[in-house]
Amino acid sequence: MAPAKRVVFSDIQMYLEAIANNPNDKRNVDNSGHGRFWNVSYVQFTTGTIPDEDCNGQPIPIVDRDPAKCSFYQALKAKPGWCKLGQMPQAGPYITDPGYSVKLGNGTVISGADIDANIVWWLTNNIPEK
Repeated sequence: MAPAKRVVFSDIQMYLEAIANNPNDKRNVDNSGHGRFWNVSYVQFTTGTIPDEDCNGQPIPIVDRDPAKCSFYQALKAKPGWCKLGQMPQAGPYITDPGYSVKLGNGTVISGADIDANIVWWLTNNIPEK
């Protein structure tokens, strides 16, 4: 599924914020070690690592243009979890759940399937900033 519009970094941040703010989440992201790691600059997001998380003792880069290797995407999508880490948000609900949707900061309601497709589009189309 192609996105309805060009996806840019602020869209990715808006998706992650909406997922974190979902009133149905069973755990508050602010109580996690990584916190709201997406609330950084484009450069920090695309070149940085996820705070307080590691994979086999190594820091985890936030972004990889290959969706199969992109940590933040795999954490949202993978079952039972990417790099032996649980699917996010911890204890759900997950973007992969049937009927999942969240309200974005601009008031738009978006499905988990559309979030998934839009993240893949962003990653595979040179991770546009603007």
